[in-house]
Amino acid sequence: MVAAAVSEARPARDGAEWTDAIRGSGAGSPEPRLLAAATALQRALTEARLPLNLPGVAEVRDERSHTIDRFADQVLPRLAERTAPVLVVVAGPTGAGKSTLVNSLVGHTVTTPGLLRPTTRSPVLAHHPADRSWFRDERILPGLRRVTGSTGDHDSVRLVSAPTVPRGIAILDAPDFDSVDDDNRALARKLIAAADVLLFATSAARYSDRLSWRHLDLAVERGASIAVVLNRIPTADRATVVPDLRRMAAERRVPADHVFLVEQADLDDPALLPPDLVRPMRTWIDALAADPVARTAAAERTVTGAVRHAVTVAAAVAEAAARQVEAIAELLSVADRVYADELAALEQAVPQLLATQSVVTDRVDRGAVLSPDLSADLALERLLVDHAWRAAERASTELRATAHGSALLDWSAEDLSRPGKGLGPRARRAIRSARQAARPVDELLAALLTEDRDRYLRPVLDRTLAPDAAPRLRAAADHATRALARHETRGPLR
Repeated sequence: MVAAAVSEARPARDGAEWTDAIRGSGAGSPEPRLLAAATALQRALTEARLPLNLPGVAEVRDERSHTIDRFADQVLPRLAERTAPVLVVVAGPTGAGKSTLVNSLVGHTVTTPGLLRPTTRSPVLAHHPADRSWFRDERILPGLRRVTGSTGDHDSVRLVSAPTVPRGIAILDAPDFDSVDDDNRALARKLIAAADVLLFATSAARYSDRLSWRHLDLAVERGASIAVVLNRIPTADRATVVPDLRRMAAERRVPADHVFLVEQADLDDPALLPPDLVRPMRTWIDALAADPVARTAAAERTVTGAVRHAVTVAAAVAEAAARQVEAIAELLSVADRVYADELAALEQAVPQLLATQSVVTDRVDRGAVLSPDLSADLALERLLVDHAWRAAERASTELRATAHGSALLDWSAEDLSRPGKGLGPRARRAIRSARQAARPVDELLAALLTEDRDRYLRPVLDRTLAPDAAPRLRAAADHATRALARHETRGPLR
């Protein structure tokens, strides 16, 4: 029974198409090997589901989910399409002036700064007209619908073609990652994870917020290429704020020439900064666009960092998956044992009940009581329900006493401390059908009690927890580590 508690996981399709995309592009090059290994790692992470709410699993489950999404959004597309434009994502907290910054880098208004918070709108991606083919389908940022007009949908990205954006670069305005709107926060995190280069915008008023730096720290952990913009700096605060921000950026290994300062200024147009204030940033972006080696290196650092981080995540997920398999096997063994005892007791009780029922019905006036068959049927139904109650109560009590039993009981959509809903009526109908088919009634009742026990299996089967998820994931992580080492040793192709 325990072996049936977890089913074989079906291979995830996410990312598999990227392997096909690069077949024939040179099997000896590093990218196909690393792409194949990364695809296998994403599939193994997808199969290593963590359905049981064991202690500490929530954080691992969250990191697993974000890693899977990042592979789909950024890692696999970038490995398959290494000549795609570099995606510069402008992200930051509320009030950092991200939209104004994006407009100023593009040179005209492509996104409207929000006066009310949260600003619920689609992210805006500005690209050179010649790069339109890269973004009109879902090769990059899959899952986001492409639109060309303003919309409030969180599942779409608005494409803006602008000849002022240098070819080979795309600039994306992300929602506030500290938005009060849950969908905005989730989308911001998704887009940050998809960035080839993260342009982290903050303000003199918000630069020291812990949440802001936590997002930057996560990007650093993943090996992202990062630049920092300190926006709206009052002249009076420059002497204290700027050195402090530079120190915080340096602690996170952000190069000094990737820290940009924007003075506070009176704006004729609230959607645009004066060109002089953004010229250092624009010069940096233009230089990146003009240098294909630099573009490749920027994307390379982010992708290899993401794969390396995913290997670390895989180790934690594999350990958690192994605990889940062990816990579920232990918990289901309790249910097996308890219900096996009740099945044995039921098998002994059925013939005794039938013998007693026959004696009773022979002695009563047929005109004053139920017919013998109906009376026996009701007695058999009550017998089954009584044993089902004892089994459910005992199983739930014993499970609550184990380390993880409460997790299984709370996980199920049913109340496992009592028989399944409708057991009595089902038994009544089945007993009548058994009489007509001449099926032994003891076998019928045993099957019904076994079916009631199988409620403990349904959550496991529905969530498809593979018994070998942990070793598969560890093998995929080892493969990815070797492929990454080979990739970095040989270096990207020019």
